[in-house]
Amino acid sequence: MELEKLEKNQMLTLENRSRFTVGLVENVENFSEEEITLKTALGGLNICGNGLKMEDLSIENGNIILTGRVNKIEFVDIKEKHSFFRDLFR
Repeated sequence: MELEKLEKNQMLTLENRSRFTVGLVENVENFSEEEITLKTALGGLNICGNGLKMEDLSIENGNIILTGRVNKIEFVDIKEKHSFFRDLFR
């Protein structure tokens, strides 16, 4: 499975800190005007800033365009969500 991840090319494009394009997006995990967390084919991506908005979202082709002031871009691990009871009885 790691080999599959390495074969994919992910494009990240930041234009003037105000327009951010991301490829290989699978899901939007969290969204606010200050922070967006994306699940991509290569892992989590956290974007922090001000006035962040989704200008275009196409999960079918895996692209998202964000606008607003981008202050930080960070690669993160996204934990799979489990139910409380599943974790309790593990």
